[in-house]
Amino acid sequence: MRLKGKRALVTGAAQGIGLGVATRFLQEGASVILLDVRTDELAAAAAELQQLDIDPRPEVRSVVCDLSDPSQVEQAADFSWSCFGGIDILVNNAGIAVRETFTSIPLDRWRKIIDVNLNGTFMLSQNICKRMIEADIQGSVVNMASKNGLAGSAMLAHYNASKGGVVLLTQSMAVDLAPYGIRVNAVAPGFIDTPLDRKLKESQAETLVLTERTPMRRLGTIEETANAFLFLASDEASYITGTTLVVDGGHLANAGDL
Repeated sequence: MRLKGKRALVTGAAQGIGLGVATRFLQEGASVILLDVRTDELAAAAAELQQLDIDPRPEVRSVVCDLSDPSQVEQAADFSWSCFGGIDILVNNAGIAVRETFTSIPLDRWRKIIDVNLNGTFMLSQNICKRMIEADIQGSVVNMASKNGLAGSAMLAHYNASKGGVVLLTQSMAVDLAPYGIRVNAVAPGFIDTPLDRKLKESQAETLVLTERTPMRRLGTIEETANAFLFLASDEASYITGTTLVVDGGHLANAGDL
């Protein structure tokens, strides 16, 4: 079991990739704290994970938090740290997105997306990493980036800007935290079959166009993406820090044909 004895905090864990990451971590021996802003969905996810057929029985806790609110982030960090007496792995997965043209983006929505996707990642990471340093925990942080943080696209200027920020935040954190034995990496998914991705797609025809432009000719799965988080969080990636692992079926590599 690659994460046996590790204590992990996963944000945006009520559904989608976050829930998939939490599931894989539990299967690999970690104790997991689920963080999300959606109270009912979070409770359902925690109950689902506690029923996994794993020996010993999975240790799962949950905490409700709006990552755009600094006071809630502080409280959630306090609670999460106390659950298992520390954190070894932080996964900053939570994120939001809305499709709209650049000229129609209202300032409050721009701020909200930046607050959750980028500022929330910064605030929670800073809080948890300070505690890791004080407790001499040589841990791992894995951030959720996106292929949209590596190349531009229409209708998602706020989301793209937030994810571009996550990529450079990841690199900067990695440099500053390496002396303390804390590795920081990111995963940049492409088109993955998730509730958020389905919500952003306007039609089945749009999905077909996107998969036709992806060399592997299909959407990725939550499980495939979760495996990338697992690898970067585990000791198998012990000499990897400051990198962004792209999980996109070759979409960005095919940029010349897009």
